[in-house]
Amino acid sequence: MLKSALFAVFVLGQAAALLVAGAAMLWWSQDLMALLIHLVGEERALGAENVIRGDDGSVLLTNPGGMIRWMMPFWFLGCLLFTSAFTLVGLWVRRRRGGAL
Repeated sequence: MLKSALFAVFVLGQAAALLVAGAAMLWWSQDLMALLIHLVGEERALGAENVIRGDDGSVLLTNPGGMIRWMMPFWFLGCLLFTSAFTLVGLWVRRRRGGAL
């Protein structure tokens, strides 16, 4: 009985961690995109004609389609983490009920 309860806590804890990680990935996808574009270089990522540099050192990025394309991997990973959490719990429930995989 104790072993089963510990396994349940472990599985549900892992699923909760996956859900939190997925939510964080989706919530901060814009910041992660900006970091990724900064690491690659704004001109290289979005095209030199889509980057306007101000005299005060500010940078204006004018390619929303390009920025969305740079956010899509984070959206994909966030959705994958959500799906993994629900799959893990679903497999655990099926195993407890004695269903075949």
